[in-house]
Amino acid sequence: MTRRANDDTPLAVDFVAVKEPELLKVLQSLPAAKWFEQREQLQRDYPEGMKIWSLELVPGQHVETEEVPIHGERAQGLLVFAGYASPGMHRLNLGEIRKAWIRLEEKDLRLIQP
Repeated sequence: MTRRANDDTPLAVDFVAVKEPELLKVLQSLPAAKWFEQREQLQRDYPEGMKIWSLELVPGQHVETEEVPIHGERAQGLLVFAGYASPGMHRLNLGEIRKAWIRLEEKDLRLIQP
């Protein structure tokens, strides 16, 4: 995460492994702000439909993992939502990508292929 990301404030990031194709379509249309607002209700509506790995990062922090805890779940897709304070979608669809670097920049997140 860059040092000036999210106006130099902590940033919530969710990795969401989605098992149901219908739910994946719904989530792909949500901006991150709506995801974080509706996350608890979506979990109640689709209790077996997704697995979530949540982080809260601070500017300048770097996290590296060989395996996301939701790895191995049979999923239709993998989405990443970042709770930036600025307007925007702040969402990535990793699809079938199994190894990726994600850079949390000042105003948005970006996928960097290794």
